[in-house]
Amino acid sequence: MFTLSRLNPLRLLLLLSLWLAACTQTTSAPTAALSPTTPLPTATAVIQRPTATPPPPTDTPVAAQPATTPTPEPPCTNDSSFTGDLSVPDGAQFLPGQPFVKKWSVENTGKCDWGPDYRLVLTSGDSLGAPSEVAVYPARAGTPATWEIPMTAPFTPGQYTSRWQARDPQGNLFGAVVFITIEVIPLPITDTPTP
Repeated sequence: MFTLSRLNPLRLLLLLSLWLAACTQTTSAPTAALSPTTPLPTATAVIQRPTATPPPPTDTPVAAQPATTPTPEPPCTNDSSFTGDLSVPDGAQFLPGQPFVKKWSVENTGKCDWGPDYRLVLTSGDSLGAPSEVAVYPARAGTPATWEIPMTAPFTPGQYTSRWQARDPQGNLFGAVVFITIEVIPLPITDTPTP
């Protein structure tokens, strides 16, 4: 029987060395042989550009600005003032059924311009043959204007008054009340000659 004690210590040492070398031997990948003409590999450097960073916060807080909403303009106001009679003075006399045109001088003293939807309407009295409303000639705010209505004297003699006022497109009356007073006189009687 073979025992380690019979071995020469030198042989024993050699045997242990071989055995340890066999246990710890690792295989490595073969390396390529470099010839004198083979260029050596070069390392490529990767350059990283710095990224922009947000500025550091300031110590003073910025107050939030309130959102501004446009202020709506207030609606314009209507007004008028009477400045004079342009035709048919008060108390004028007419024959029954006689046509005439009454004109008043007024001023647009409001802030609204008078457009095509503005009317002059009968507020009281006799219409004197006129419709109950007529269009007002357009007039800008702050300018003079003329209101006129074609009329016809009634057939019955007597005194007649007619009152009128401006009305806006929403149906609101405004401004001065203008009026006309006339007298209808009877037709003159002519004498017929007797045969």
